[in-house]
This record gives sequence, structure tokens and C-alpha cells, in this order.
Amino acid sequence: MSKSTIVAAALLATLLSAARADAFCLFSCEPTAAEARKVFENRVKKKFDPDAKIVNFEVSRFWRLDVEGAGHHAVEFYFTGSAEFPKGANLDCKPEGPAGAQTVKAGCSASKYYSTTVSNLEIKDRQYIEPGAKIDFKDETRFDQDPKGWRGQDGNIY
Repeated sequence: MSKSTIVAAALLATLLSAARADAFCLFSCEPTAAEARKVFENRVKKKFDPDAKIVNFEVSRFWRLDVEGAGHHAVEFYFTGSAEFPKGANLDCKPEGPAGAQTVKAGCSASKYYSTTVSNLEIKDRQYIEPGAKIDFKDETRFDQDPKGWRGQDGNIY
């Protein structure tokens, strides 16, 4: 072995040992579609009902975001998904009154737009879903790079 090969190997070993293990990544460094599905599932169960069942999830687009100014990387998954609600969700928010003049109590929304996306347009109030309903979502979810991995919109690190 030549002297230059030994020096190069020693330098590489030093660099690798100095790098934090979670910061050094060779393969599969970005979040996966399976992790995006898990975020979707967690958000559905938290926002609507813990007994909801995800029956379909398909990614239509993966997008790297340019957030260099914020000092980190981010990615988004655009997807369609479906969830079944055997028990329904937020049953106390069921609209009351005749069709066309229904009202909901305070803290509930009459909107039929269902989303798990965390954004400024998110419906914050609770939404009624009738028992046995299947809801289709056309949504997106974002992951922000974190020193520990990638933080999903459910607050978990992936």
C-alpha cells in the first residue's frame, strides 16, 4: 500500500468518525411514500376518529421545496387517499334542522371539505362524519428536515 493511500484512508476514517451518524446518509435519506401514508393516517385519526381505517393511499407527486433561506430542506407529497369511518366522527357535530337551513353547534363546521393538510386554509373546527362513511381526500403533506430526521405534519420524526 502506498503512503498516499494510507493517508487518504486515515483521513476518510477521521471524517466519518467525526460526522454524526444521523447526519451521514447514503441511501433513502428523504421521507418515503410509506411515511407520508403514516402521517396521513395519524392526522386522520387525530382530527376525525381514532378508529378510522385508511383504505387507499396513492402519491401523485413528490416535490422538493426550496426553503434554503429558512436553513433547512423540506419535501411535499401530493396524494389521494380514502378513509372509512365505521363509527363516524365527531357525532356531536351532526347538523340539525331541515335541509338547506341546517345549523351546527359552536366549535363544529358544516363544511363537507375534508383535509388533513396543515395550512392556513385548514378547517379548524370539528367536522361531522356519519357512521359507515368513506371519505376521499385529495391532499398534501410536508416533511421538514430536522436535526433528528424529517418532521412530518403529525409532529413525529421519520
